[in-house]
Amino acid sequence: MNSKRMLFRQYSEGDFDDYLKLVSNAEVMKMITGYALSKEEAKDRFDKMLKINLESPEIGHFKVICAKDEAFMGHSKLVLTAEGEAEIGYVLMPQYWGKGFGNEIAETLTNRGREVEKISTLIAIIDPVNIASQKILSNQGFQFDYNGEYFGLPATYFKLKL
Repeated sequence: MNSKRMLFRQYSEGDFDDYLKLVSNAEVMKMITGYALSKEEAKDRFDKMLKINLESPEIGHFKVICAKDEAFMGHSKLVLTAEGEAEIGYVLMPQYWGKGFGNEIAETLTNRGREVEKISTLIAIIDPVNIASQKILSNQGFQFDYNGEYFGLPATYFKLKL
């Protein structure tokens, strides 16, 4: 799976250092968990992501790489959450913010969701104050579903019927 400016590669064991660099950055994680992850928390999540990737090779958790210079840019996911439903999500290193990469990732993940026969609905969960992500999701056709919580933090849920 690729886009115009990015390559999406399922994580492998050797990608942990890049993942750790992303999720241990407090600025990056502010609207995800509210705090930077410790190395132990990151390793636990990373191991779970690798397991999901083995179970679902056509979707899963992806390392996002710059097509131009192969630099690590961030993380994206397209993962099953219920029968017929998958969640899209992404997080980028700060130097890639505000340059249209979020739109490109959301479009790529949404298009991939349309290609996977077992997916009929996509969801996305964001911090309610993240206006940029709300706009990105709206641009892809997602609609507000409800406000709630995600791991104890305020969250806004969006949905797209495919």
